[in-house]
Amino acid sequence: MSAANDIAQPRRSWPKQNRESPSSLKVVGNVPPDLANSVDNHGSLVTVDPADWIVCFVPGLQRQWWHRFVHHRHKHVFAMRPTSTGSWLLVEPWWTRMMVTILPPADAVRFLRWGATGDILRVREAVPGKASQLRGWSNCAVLSAFLLGRSSWAWTPHGLFRQLLREKSTRRENVQQLLVDQFTKVVSHYSSNALSVSADQLSLPLRELLIIIGRNLLETMMTPSLLEVCYTAILEADRYPDATQAYAQHGPKPAIAVLTKILAKARQAGEVDLTDCEAGARQFLGMLHGNIHLEAVLQLGEVPTLSEIDLRARTAVKVFLDGAGPDETPILARDALTA
Repeated sequence: MSAANDIAQPRRSWPKQNRESPSSLKVVGNVPPDLANSVDNHGSLVTVDPADWIVCFVPGLQRQWWHRFVHHRHKHVFAMRPTSTGSWLLVEPWWTRMMVTILPPADAVRFLRWGATGDILRVREAVPGKASQLRGWSNCAVLSAFLLGRSSWAWTPHGLFRQLLREKSTRRENVQQLLVDQFTKVVSHYSSNALSVSADQLSLPLRELLIIIGRNLLETMMTPSLLEVCYTAILEADRYPDATQAYAQHGPKPAIAVLTKILAKARQAGEVDLTDCEAGARQFLGMLHGNIHLEAVLQLGEVPTLSEIDLRARTAVKVFLDGAGPDETPILARDALTA
């Protein structure tokens, strides 16, 4: 899935300043000259790459009098786009308004499941587009064609479906593969950030290094968008097992692999005495998780603060390396950690 599918993208370069003298700048009404003279060749203040839309042609959720006059599976059409955080942008034309909103992953799956009852197409939008506001009366098909920048005289969702399907770049999609692609992208991004350590950090004593990684992993686990993806992966495990497997493949497994390498290096250096470093990595990760991650996914309590995360990471490292012997951690702090 291309970067063009992200709602917010990092700036590739800083906007160029207009070096022309004030007298040579165009002036349009009350618009500040710097704005009037900074549009691109399409007349926009920002230049945005064309993005792929997931266009869903669906049967109706409720019976309508006009359904008898349109295709039995294509009575409505709406469009969606995944973001880099796991959420989805939804654009759905209604009779009374255009609904444009951001959906969390679990809600997005409901719309995708609706899409699967009809047909789902991946369509690249046209920039600047060939549609026209002079088209006149609008319905879901007309507004969706306008969103995609298509010149179209289709009045029904099925008519638009046939037009888009004739384009060489259009592809059919299925829900499970869409979720696999997005879960892989989102979880891999967060996981790589959490597990990235510098050369200086790798040279630290094992205890300090594990505290840094443990704290990074916990902070990442508690990211709201990643909690939503995890919840969706659990919720849809039976319906879309490949998507749930993608979450596990790019979430816990890389963490276990990195921790296994660190513990193996520490064993060679005589810092730990472990027979199975991978089992040790799984134990340490389980100690970090405890019930705190599941409670956050299920929204059973408050997400821990950064200071609570730091305390949990330090305590987990101490117990993992030193065992459960007496320590100097205050009893109240231990109670707060296990609460």
